[in-house]
Amino acid sequence: MIVMPANMTGWFFHSLARETGRIGHLYSPGAQLSVPCPWFPYAMDNGAFSCWDRRTNTFDDEKWDNGMLAKWKKLIFWAECQNQKPMWSIVPDVIGNRERTLDRYEEYVSVVKDAQIPVAIAVQDGMTVEDVQNLAVQPDVIAIGGSDEFKWKTLSQWVEAFKRIHVLRCNIPEKLYELESMGVESCDGTGWYRGNMAQTKGLEQWAYSKAKPTKILLSEYVGKHTKKSEKNQQEL
Repeated sequence: MIVMPANMTGWFFHSLARETGRIGHLYSPGAQLSVPCPWFPYAMDNGAFSCWDRRTNTFDDEKWDNGMLAKWKKLIFWAECQNQKPMWSIVPDVIGNRERTLDRYEEYVSVVKDAQIPVAIAVQDGMTVEDVQNLAVQPDVIAIGGSDEFKWKTLSQWVEAFKRIHVLRCNIPEKLYELESMGVESCDGTGWYRGNMAQTKGLEQWAYSKAKPTKILLSEYVGKHTKKSEKNQQEL
């Protein structure tokens, strides 16, 4: 399993990624590196979470339409320019809203498909396995989101029905062992390095428990990967 500390690119995570092979990146629109690092498998979020107010359970459509949508499309374009391709990208969703998430998926899934990027759908409260199976364009990855109650209550159902599972917003070290034992492919979180050292230490211990150090040479990365990728972006 891979843990993706969202948008965290400091030395600690570079070191942990290279030494264990179990750390990746989940990029939000506008937070991606200029060029991805090969020891960091990466996937892409859509920015919808920043448009949602947890307290009132409302979604700011104006913020999405007039800002985040363009940033998300720019992130997709950025990924198209890279030699290192993403594991997947989450199609825009509306947090906690089944109907609007299904509508958004139909509206935007072609943006991801046309970029030849594997498609992920963020399943929300009230969504069922049948809802996803009935979609005209089937996702490659199920990203389990929604409320904490929905996420943990329905986790086993999604794991049983689909091969590739990502769990959104997981910052509990003990959960990593549980998810990995279930066959979950990856998870993300923003709380792994925000002052609670118990979380940080727990992530580090989990990563080293089945470490597979990367064999990538930095000299090869700097000399070839970066320059070629930058050239591709300039040409586009």
